[in-house]
Amino acid sequence: MSGLSSTYAQQTIYSQEDSTITTSELKRFYRYITRANVEEKTLFKLGFWPNAGDRDYTSRPSFRIGLNADVSVERKITPSFSVLAGFDFMLRYNRFNQFGVPFDNGGGQFIDRDKIFQGFVYAKVGLRYYYGMAKRIREGKSANNFSGNYIGLQHTRALSVWVIQHWYDTKTGESVRTDNYDIGGSYNAPLVSAMWGIQRRIGRRGFIDLNVGPEITIPKREKERQIYTGQPFFNLYKNSNQPSLSLRVNAVIGLGW
Repeated sequence: MSGLSSTYAQQTIYSQEDSTITTSELKRFYRYITRANVEEKTLFKLGFWPNAGDRDYTSRPSFRIGLNADVSVERKITPSFSVLAGFDFMLRYNRFNQFGVPFDNGGGQFIDRDKIFQGFVYAKVGLRYYYGMAKRIREGKSANNFSGNYIGLQHTRALSVWVIQHWYDTKTGESVRTDNYDIGGSYNAPLVSAMWGIQRRIGRRGFIDLNVGPEITIPKREKERQIYTGQPFFNLYKNSNQPSLSLRVNAVIGLGW
């Protein structure tokens, strides 16, 4: 008697779930990083960004390095409007190139000078309008916070400009003396800026703020002469220079509370 046997092989099939990140997950992650759903009324800022100095800083530069700092507070007065006040600090260091040959600057004085350090302190106040914030809040995409695009106005004025100036002998290269003084009075011209910007929160303690726009420098008024009209003398004032227009580009990354 013969038997017929058959063998059945047991087959195990493994399936792998789709690990593709969906668009909704990316949006949730973005809202989490930028704190888009966290209501905030006040943001204290401490930001930094590098600079390389300006062209009138020294006539013979060989190395420049600088650091700008922003210490400010921004306060929401409505979901779309905020006011900002604080200080800008600009520190600049320069290592100068000395003359290759003795340089007579007049009267047989072979002395030259260079500013090796400048420290600027500016005070600023501003108003910002986050033009898309109200709509995003109505749609449930955001809360009353500081992550958004904005347009703004800002008034800035120098409080102090501290200079360390080095004098040296162009024949020997030896140091003659070093002066320290404040020339803030010569920078006492208000700056008015209009800007378009982008500000985003980065986690619980970070932020980035980028803005660009025109900036007008308004010259200070100076006394020209006194006029007598039968009454006590009074001073006639004039603007020493014409207002100047420039393009302001600003980028700050730092800590926010």
